[in-house]
Amino acid sequence: MIEKEKQYFEQFGETIQDEHGGLYTADGVWLLLAPIGRHKTYRIKEGTQVIASHSFAGKSESDITFNPSDIEEVEVPDSVVYLEGYAFEQCQDLKSIKLSQSIRVIPFYCFWRCLSLESIVIPKKVSIIEAGAFMWCKSLRTVYLPNSVWEIEEGAFTSCESLEKIIVPHGTKDRFVAMLDEESARFVVEEDVIN
Repeated sequence: MIEKEKQYFEQFGETIQDEHGGLYTADGVWLLLAPIGRHKTYRIKEGTQVIASHSFAGKSESDITFNPSDIEEVEVPDSVVYLEGYAFEQCQDLKSIKLSQSIRVIPFYCFWRCLSLESIVIPKKVSIIEAGAFMWCKSLRTVYLPNSVWEIEEGAFTSCESLEKIIVPHGTKDRFVAMLDEESARFVVEEDVIN
């Protein structure tokens, strides 16, 4: 058993794996580790409620982290209500993700250094995007923000070098510009928002 799995065993007790190798708590409520290798698309199990910190950063042995580098697409079921900070950190080949419509917060550094992520649709119940949530997403071109977002913390979109548009609902541009840093605010446009 590798170090991170030992740590989870101590914290949660028995764990189970899905058919792809994803590691969950025995009750299926927490996704602890995404599968490594073999999968371009990963569908998180229905019934999962929490995606644990660093679960997509890979397994850790002797403090060396291995990224699940071939995961390009992730589908998060609506049963997921909570993402921990750093949940998708350095999932470097992740190009797209369909987030749960039940989450209310995009936590700190959740997608930090997801270097291949191209666009993100923020679910319509999200009210806060925390600090550094999408920092260093170098391929991120388009962000869709719903009217429900009332706080965007410092550095949420810092160093997103390819950013072209932060799309917000009609009549809300000034509110979103006021929430964003100067670097990001210049990309805000009003269009129909996908949800």
